Amino acid sequence: MVLVFLALIFGGFIAGLFDSVVGGGGVITLPTLLWTGMPPYFALGTNKLAGTFASSTSSFTYLRSQNLYFPLLRWMIPFTFIGALIGANTVLQVNETYLKLIIFIAIVLITTITLWKRHLGASNTFRGLTGKRIVLAIVVAFGLGFYDGFVGPGTGSFLLFAFLSLFRFDFLSAAGNGRVLNFTSNVAALLLFATRGKVMYMFGLPMGFAMMLGARVGSRMAIKRGARLIRPLFIAAAVVLSIKMAVSIF
Repeated sequence: MVLVFLALIFGGFIAGLFDSVVGGGGVITLPTLLWTGMPPYFALGTNKLAGTFASSTSSFTYLRSQNLYFPLLRWMIPFTFIGALIGANTVLQVNETYLKLIIFIAIVLITTITLWKRHLGASNTFRGLTGKRIVLAIVVAFGLGFYDGFVGPGTGSFLLFAFLSLFRFDFLSAAGNGRVLNFTSNVAALLLFATRGKVMYMFGLPMGFAMMLGARVGSRMAIKRGARLIRPLFIAAAVVLSIKMAVSIF
């Protein structure tokens, strides 16, 4: 049991560090929770508990640094919340036999995207809100909210790349806005999982506090240095964990 808690704390800290900068902390935390032997549904719910701790900390840090764009966020937050509620409710209807495979595919996909989108975010070329951009923002918010509620790993990275590639924010603004939406979807999904009794607080709370500490360190590093030092470590961890999950599944 001591080894389990050490793994949760260490994995939570590293995940919070990565997640606050480039997203994808769930790529680390979800396999760690599954490694403890808990059923997939409980792992997803417990992961939401821990993720809420991390995303709240990093969101507050980015807010203080004034790297948020509220005219866009006010359209995206409610649809992210609704999407996450629907996604979390949907995943509870999925057969556990297929759930691990879905999680594995999500981890591999986000690892691939991280490798592919290496050069985005060099500068902020966002040109303001238009009707089309608002519609696009709503679609992105609902879709990624649903994904986060349904599975979750890599949502932060998907949000980061959405703000970088679709709206052309610079890295810090994309990371900050993505953290706020990720916090929104985490809260929504956590509420649903908790009401269905799918959260193991004994595991989620220590991992969550470790993620808070990691998120604090990571978001400060992002504000000061960017993701140059962290991205290679994130890719390496994601690749290793993808291989580990593939071995366990196949």
